[in-house]
Amino acid sequence: MKKLKTGYERTTQISMSFLQLTSVNLHVKDSCKHQSFGHWGLRIAERIERAGKGCLIVVNKWDTIPNKNEQDVREKIRVLDWAPIVYSTAIAGHNVEKIIVAASTVEKERSRRLSTSILNQVVQESVAFKSPPMTRGGKRGRIYYCTQAAIRPPTFVFFVNDAKLFPETYWRYMEKQLRTDAGFAGTPIRLLWRSRRKMEKDEGRAARTQSNLVPRDSKLELAS
Repeated sequence: MKKLKTGYERTTQISMSFLQLTSVNLHVKDSCKHQSFGHWGLRIAERIERAGKGCLIVVNKWDTIPNKNEQDVREKIRVLDWAPIVYSTAIAGHNVEKIIVAASTVEKERSRRLSTSILNQVVQESVAFKSPPMTRGGKRGRIYYCTQAAIRPPTFVFFVNDAKLFPETYWRYMEKQLRTDAGFAGTPIRLLWRSRRKMEKDEGRAARTQSNLVPRDSKLELAS
């Protein structure tokens, strides 16, 4: 017998089905419920991040909490630690305007570009503060430069000597530094690491393809 879905599960699945049509999502949490997102809330959060959508967390019924602790709220929703939080009381219309303003700001952050000079300054300072770890074989990752390849979500490409020399912990460190120094609140950001070997291989392939092409003038000359 098929298990009947609860109202919350149905609402959650409907929300996920419309996710691709949205730009900024409002993730509403009831402050009266003293727990983290739970299974379905986590699924929505993960889907938002994976889809590269903007997100604003709205904590409702904030006026009903006697001992307010914003740090406790942030701990319960750490899966979306990059998303801004707005506290509201929907039934009274409290902070509704703040929600609209914050959602607009998130959309601007999703569409923002950093100049290559500023971006590489952030990267250089981050590397100077914490170098990539050295492997047991004595190898260390080296970042040549970085560029922003796309927006919505902001996507950054790091050109390095060998992408395998950069563990996930260093990816997260670099993402944290980018957010700290450059913003991008409310939007996922993508970090892509491209090895020099792959770059050289792609350039070699492009050169071989170019050498196999026959110039149009040569074709005309042969045809004549």
